[in-house]
Amino acid sequence: MDAPTSRIILTDAFESLCEEIGEKFPDLEIHRIDADDFLIEHAKEAVQKATLTSEKERIIILSAKRFTPIAQNKLLKILEEPPAKIHFILMTPSKSGLLPTIRSRLVIENRLGSKEVVKSGVDMGKFDLAALYKLLQENRRIDARRAASLVETLAKEAVQSGCYRMDDALLESFSQGIRLLDMGSPPGFVLTRIGLKLLQRKR
Repeated sequence: MDAPTSRIILTDAFESLCEEIGEKFPDLEIHRIDADDFLIEHAKEAVQKATLTSEKERIIILSAKRFTPIAQNKLLKILEEPPAKIHFILMTPSKSGLLPTIRSRLVIENRLGSKEVVKSGVDMGKFDLAALYKLLQENRRIDARRAASLVETLAKEAVQSGCYRMDDALLESFSQGIRLLDMGSPPGFVLTRIGLKLLQRKR
């Protein structure tokens, strides 16, 4: 980071990155709001911190695994027209959970490490409705980035197993699933959709 400009940083290493920002800008006031789920009350707190009277330049770091749409809408105006000497840094593992209106207002910096390979834990030769239900239960809290990796894994395992009638429509369903995740569709919905497509094509 060359200057304390407002931005979105894609990362899952919140603590180390906050330390890095503190070391890079030791003369600035830094405020942090951390949450697994960034809710409307967190957004209100961020707006309140940003509008406090202060002569010092400030960075407000908002870090969360997920930002709820209602909280993002609350942040829109202040991100578009922040008070003087205020810089916002949003940290989250995946841009797919952010509204297009938020993404369009801030520079996106990718600080994610190497791509994680997510194992499916599925025996593709014995995949049935019960196995699909188990897969959905095991991944009910999965985020969009990990869900996209899981979709890629399922596609590779399905091809390698030879247990499915692989055609353009099935392959396209995997690609479409990743696009849906990137647009903010719930991971559970996408995984259910792909699981049912696989069951339809099982030999």
